[in-house]
Amino acid sequence: MPVDIPTLLLVFPVVALAMALAVLIVAWGQPRGDGLLQWGAGLLMVALAFPLFILNIRAHGAQPFWMVAGNVLLSLSYALSLAAVSRFHGRPCPRLRTLLPVALAAAGALAFMRQHELRVALGGVLFGLQGAMVAHEVLRRDNASLGRGSWLLALGAGMVVLLYAQRTVGVLLGGTDVALLQVPHTLQIGSQLLGLAGLVFTTLGFILMGRERSDAEHQKLARLDMLTGVPNRRALMDALERMFAQAVRERQPLALLMVDIDRFKRVNDTYGHLAGDAVLAAVASCLGAGLRTQDILGRYGGEEFLVGLPGTDLAGAARLAERLRQSVQDMAVPWAEQSLHVTVSIGVHAQVPAGTAMADAMIDAADQAMYAAKRAGRNRVETQQAAASAAGPA
Repeated sequence: MPVDIPTLLLVFPVVALAMALAVLIVAWGQPRGDGLLQWGAGLLMVALAFPLFILNIRAHGAQPFWMVAGNVLLSLSYALSLAAVSRFHGRPCPRLRTLLPVALAAAGALAFMRQHELRVALGGVLFGLQGAMVAHEVLRRDNASLGRGSWLLALGAGMVVLLYAQRTVGVLLGGTDVALLQVPHTLQIGSQLLGLAGLVFTTLGFILMGRERSDAEHQKLARLDMLTGVPNRRALMDALERMFAQAVRERQPLALLMVDIDRFKRVNDTYGHLAGDAVLAAVASCLGAGLRTQDILGRYGGEEFLVGLPGTDLAGAARLAERLRQSVQDMAVPWAEQSLHVTVSIGVHAQVPAGTAMADAMIDAADQAMYAAKRAGRNRVETQQAAASAAGPA
């Protein structure tokens, strides 16, 4: 059964226009830095290019300028795809790599307007190169992550590269029918189907990239304390569980610091809850600045923070706690036209845990040491040995 090439080509603008509208609707009201507008514009270029190819076929090649315009729009669609991926990853749009192929496509199409084989060969090289640049941009090592969306987009871009590679090779090997869209050559039909699949794969991949990023951000926000930016209690306990398991496995000491802001209620009562929020955020930042990469800091509850120090004995943890206490004491929190000063009481406990079941007991020991620091006058560090069982003043 013969395949009507114009009918096959008509599928491209229909699919591209539908996907362009979907992408642009999703992009409506979204941050302009996600690349959706550029991607949608690229799909519109595809939707405009293929009707020009169809018109040229219907005119039996009598209007080669339509082919030139179609080639330029097609090249522009790949340029916009490259710009969209760059924008998605927060990089400057590579103008030379974006615009130069479009200029070369326009110049080459005009120069070889009536030389079908040369025009197809040149276009195949340029369009294939643009597809390869899109694949490279989405698979760069400095991208934040390579999820399924990235690989799907790269696969679609690879289909585009294969499409133009086979057309270029076919023409260079003497397959003149490949250069004529109106001839239902097997390679011609295969190329168009491959291009259609590439169009769908790249667009779905780009949309999936956005979805994966959004999901990752939501998961991150769900595990962070919104006020201080440090892990919330749930995330903190998950991290401590892994830290305990490692300490048990390697038979290494693990230290815990329970940090409580002294007289925090007085800050709220005197300056208001917004001032209290500012103090909480400032203390969290100050504590985090004094920790190592492998340490964990989280908001345990209210004005309390819990710090996990892997591979740290009691003496080392006490020295660090003293430095953190001093840093908070020296810190000034800007508020209105004045500076607020607060102190912290820190309880320290450390040992080589015999099992992960000891986590609650170790946290309780650090908590009791912190209350001992409160009873001893606040703004001080107490270790486990000084802890008492009764709760003290806040």
